[in-house]
Amino acid sequence: MTTNNEQVIEKYNTKILLPKHPQVLALLEQNLEPLMHGDKIWSSTYVMMDYLMEHPPTRGERLMDIGCGWGLLSAFAAKQLGMQVTAVDADDDVLPFAKLHADINNANIEFIRKRFENITTADLKGIHTLVGTDICFWDELQPVLYNLIRRALKAGVEQIIFADPGRGPFHDLSDRCEANLNGRIEIHHCTDPLEESAELLIVEKDLQPY
Repeated sequence: MTTNNEQVIEKYNTKILLPKHPQVLALLEQNLEPLMHGDKIWSSTYVMMDYLMEHPPTRGERLMDIGCGWGLLSAFAAKQLGMQVTAVDADDDVLPFAKLHADINNANIEFIRKRFENITTADLKGIHTLVGTDICFWDELQPVLYNLIRRALKAGVEQIIFADPGRGPFHDLSDRCEANLNGRIEIHHCTDPLEESAELLIVEKDLQPY
């Protein structure tokens, strides 16, 4: 159930700060300028939240949220799913918004500033679930994310779940994962706090062809 006003909404007991929230405005007044579209919460996040509620990883497992942006998915996974969360983003100017969502939800999250290509096998060791929403929006990100998925599998990550509204680069990534890593696409919908559809690319360690 979602509660609404002009400053905050709530989904699965996780507070979602809107641009008019005083603490968000205070950050914006610091002239923070996210460089890679990390300037809002993207709608695929809400679809991912529904999916993880329906298919929750085991509580206490480790989850890494890459391209975490404003950090809603990270806060939700820590607060509602009881996971140990690492939130990763390459943009210094977006991490204060992610930390604000963690603080407002009393969520204990580790934050790391790294580009996708710099996330190492060592970083991924011990991670159970790797997630990302709206992260494959440029053609050049497709091979970077494909190689990251392969590193994650090598590190023992049990499942990788990426959500996207269906951009071309994401389709290219999905096709490659379906062909080589037994990945699959599932289409999911949400109605709360808005109506949205997203494609979920799911790659699982136990289904690998090697």
